[in-house]
Amino acid sequence: MIGGHRVVRQLGSGGQGVVYLAESPMGERVAVKVLRGGDVGAFLAESEMVRRVRTFCTAQVLETGVADGSPYIVSEYVDGPSLAVALADRGPLGGAELGRLAIGTMTALAAIHRAGVAHRDFKPANVLLGRDGPRVIDFGIAQLGDSTADEVVGTPPYMAPEQFRGGPAGRAADLFAWGSTIVCAATGRPPFGTGPVPAVVHRILTREPDLGTLDGDLRELVAACLDKDPAARPTAQAALMRLLGEQTSPVRAPNREPGRPRRSRAWWVAVPVALGVTAAVVLTRPGPPAAVPPPAAPAVVVVRPMAATSTVDVEIETLGVTLHENPADGLWASSYEDSQGSGESSGYVRDPATGSFMSVGAMAEPLVSPGGRFVAVLSGARLLAADFDFVLLTDRTTGTTREIRTVARPALARRPGWSADGTRLMMTVSGLEDDSPVTGFVLVDPVTGTAEARDVAVRGREGFFWGPEDGTLARETGGTTTVYSLTGEVVRELKGTGDLHATRDGLLLTGCAEGRLCVLDAVTGAERRRFPLAKGLSVGGWLDDDHVMATRRGEDRFEVVLLNLKGKQTRVLAEGPDRVFPDMRIYWTPR
Repeated sequence: MIGGHRVVRQLGSGGQGVVYLAESPMGERVAVKVLRGGDVGAFLAESEMVRRVRTFCTAQVLETGVADGSPYIVSEYVDGPSLAVALADRGPLGGAELGRLAIGTMTALAAIHRAGVAHRDFKPANVLLGRDGPRVIDFGIAQLGDSTADEVVGTPPYMAPEQFRGGPAGRAADLFAWGSTIVCAATGRPPFGTGPVPAVVHRILTREPDLGTLDGDLRELVAACLDKDPAARPTAQAALMRLLGEQTSPVRAPNREPGRPRRSRAWWVAVPVALGVTAAVVLTRPGPPAAVPPPAAPAVVVVRPMAATSTVDVEIETLGVTLHENPADGLWASSYEDSQGSGESSGYVRDPATGSFMSVGAMAEPLVSPGGRFVAVLSGARLLAADFDFVLLTDRTTGTTREIRTVARPALARRPGWSADGTRLMMTVSGLEDDSPVTGFVLVDPVTGTAEARDVAVRGREGFFWGPEDGTLARETGGTTTVYSLTGEVVRELKGTGDLHATRDGLLLTGCAEGRLCVLDAVTGAERRRFPLAKGLSVGGWLDDDHVMATRRGEDRFEVVLLNLKGKQTRVLAEGPDRVFPDMRIYWTPR
């Protein structure tokens, strides 16, 4: 029960909280959104925004309150899928159906703007296809009037150019997002595509939209809404009149701050950030890094083996995933990412004192060091750094967080991994797009707050691993594993190893044959052990000297399991609904 409402089932979850289908005391179906951490004031302000808008175009707020210390919003339940879900299930829309969607959503947007509200995150996931027409939902980052340039808000494939240049994000940006949404409805993809955020931003700023099969008057209106100049876009009311066949003089969306300086677009041409592009973001522009006194050197990390059985169950509520743990385990789930189809993406880290997970923000990829002292976060705020990429590193012993610059633009540092002793963070360096070749690696020292990048002449897009011996890295391409020194020189090359899954203490864990794993000597390449991998299992890597981690997916459920080096399952580490598996990542690290 939440505030007298009986919970029926979970509808979705994201960075702010969880949404449930529930029954009111009168037996009516309602949607209940419960905050799980975050800004209570901003959460409750969402309900005030919705109350300003006419009820026919959104889900009406019925009640707000606090239950068990968590604020909640009760709203009308709209019985219908989101546009995003409908497109995934049925494919693009066309003809009269597309026309009705365009008119219905623009009617809603015009009403929202008449209420003095800018939505700021209009996209397919926030359009519900109700029986009485489309409804626009999720006013979590909406505000009255236009925003300032101090923050960037929205979902990148649907964001307007001015939002990335430091301009206000207001009603003109909503028109751009509407145009992008209609293109997605008609073609199955937004007009500037998807992929790494910087690549999408680069297209939005420099290229013309791909309108696909749109034609006629709707194509012309969408093109006008996608104009890169916000002053050249029509207002929502003018656009609605055009959709209804009215001849109107071109009324432009107001530019409230014509003299405001804009950030140069040049650096966006090659700014790379490997983060999911379906996420709604609220990013603060980074300032200069603060001076932080160097902390003491990390303590020695001693990793205990995993226990044979589980004794405690821990629920990850935002995912609906259960962790099966044992206090004696040498490793535990220390962080996770949640980018479910609700359109939000958040990173979470685990408090070593309480065992609970806490959000580290939107579009954040967190990774805890072995032993738990340091937390590295690849933040979405990297998007706003013009000349360099960076990682945020928090020292839990001192409570300080520092911004450590890693590589100069246009390079991108991604795929973070801690060394076994927790003294260094390593990331693979590549270019902007997903298919950019790897150019090297960068090593970050969390104690001194410094980073050293190395260019390495390699081919392919495979990332680097920490190597099988201290002071080495490893990388596999085309079945050949190469071991490198930390200065980038080749130490040795082993041919015919198969796919490299992990390294450990002079060993390589590889996929040496169909349905089998091999443990190879990292110096000679000789086979030390071979064992079968049961059908349906995908290996993840080492957990301790005698066990590897693997995942199994079924029709409705997935499992993360512990295997011994004979390929036999020892225990289940985690399980949950299969629908969340593609949109999550859980990281196990030494306690």
